Amino acid sequence: MPDTETLIQDHAAAALRLLEEADHEFARCNIGLTSEKLWAAAASAVKAVCLRRGWQCQQYEHLRDAIALLKKETGDDSIYTGFRIAYDGQLFIGSMDEDEVEGDLPVVQRLVNKLLSIARQPRPLANRER
Repeated sequence: MPDTETLIQDHAAAALRLLEEADHEFARCNIGLTSEKLWAAAASAVKAVCLRRGWQCQQYEHLRDAIALLKKETGDDSIYTGFRIAYDGQLFIGSMDEDEVEGDLPVVQRLVNKLLSIARQPRPLANRER
């Protein structure tokens, strides 16, 4: 089994790759795959943060809880908003139009970049005691 640092790097790389794939699928007007890739990118970025912090990340509830903690810790509402947009996009595949997904792309891209920045930071002292 890979060590934690390798897993963090793998999730970060996957998040960036999935963002690129989302852009590619959007350019091909494949709205459903774009939404799926955006959600997968966001989830991978959250998992990278969870692994850095020593938090669980196996289920959606773990990711949602991590986002709530990060929003509280940073005071940045856009973390929660971006996560909800990514999650809702994959829930409503097939019912979203091109304009909606076009608006979602930069929001999720900013979320992933913020999360990966957090994942690169050393684990906070408060989380080391858990």
